[in-house]
Amino acid sequence: MNIKILPRFFSAAVFLFALSIVVATTGWAAEVKMTFYGNQHFRFVSTTGKVILINPWIKGNKDATGISIDYYKRTGVDLILPTSGHGDDQGDSSEIAAKTGATIFVLGELGAIMKGDVKKFGGNPKQVYSAAISGRYKLGGITVQMLHAIHGSGTRPPKGHPGPLYGGFGTGFLITFENGLKVLMAGSTGLTLDLQLFGQRFQPHIAMIPIMGRYMMHPDDAAYAAKLLMTDNPNLKTVIPQHFRVKGAFPGMGTPAQFTMEVEKLGLPLRVLVPQVGQEIELRK
Repeated sequence: MNIKILPRFFSAAVFLFALSIVVATTGWAAEVKMTFYGNQHFRFVSTTGKVILINPWIKGNKDATGISIDYYKRTGVDLILPTSGHGDDQGDSSEIAAKTGATIFVLGELGAIMKGDVKKFGGNPKQVYSAAISGRYKLGGITVQMLHAIHGSGTRPPKGHPGPLYGGFGTGFLITFENGLKVLMAGSTGLTLDLQLFGQRFQPHIAMIPIMGRYMMHPDDAAYAAKLLMTDNPNLKTVIPQHFRVKGAFPGMGTPAQFTMEVEKLGLPLRVLVPQVGQEIELRK
């Protein structure tokens, strides 16, 4: 190496080392990224590159264009969070877990069923980490806490079984990312005063609220749910409508536009972030 270059080389090295310390101590890092694939199928990439899926429904999901189980096999998945055993919630969680080695964090009753499904697809039943409400799972610097949702969770039975298998009740999740960003996924819940408790206790920065109607909240109730989540919670700035479809929407299904209008009617100082299918969005506090 040219001796004259050494001082410049070491200066650059010292600068990069100092910069790394600043990043580590201040939490300055890339933002959490989120991509929506219809219904409740969301993909998150954390600030350290951990990949989390919520309700990865692909087969039969008309909005899940540009995504596939093979895509997840190639790119990797660390954690899967199914909110219920319903086909459009649980989706293809078991097959994706089996093909990627991902862990499934799920309510105990549904987890007992999913262990057999993961094994059927060639995975290890130990990939299913079962818990009960308020249970937590750690993924590196990320903490995920299971919350209750007012929703059922029956799942499709094997051939010859007389009826749906009991999967417990529906769940939601509080995800606290490495940079402190707290995202509350309410699942498929109906309107409940428990949302006020979640706002007070967990103080999420972002809330993902179902708007589908019929089987859960309609947009007006969803807007009121956002109001409840603001209780003693100065952090909440953004709400994301979820459980809606762009293609294949049935008559009377709630829409993001209706939800936005209801939030405005209540005069809530919230940003309504409407996810577009396949678009990667950076999430901030």
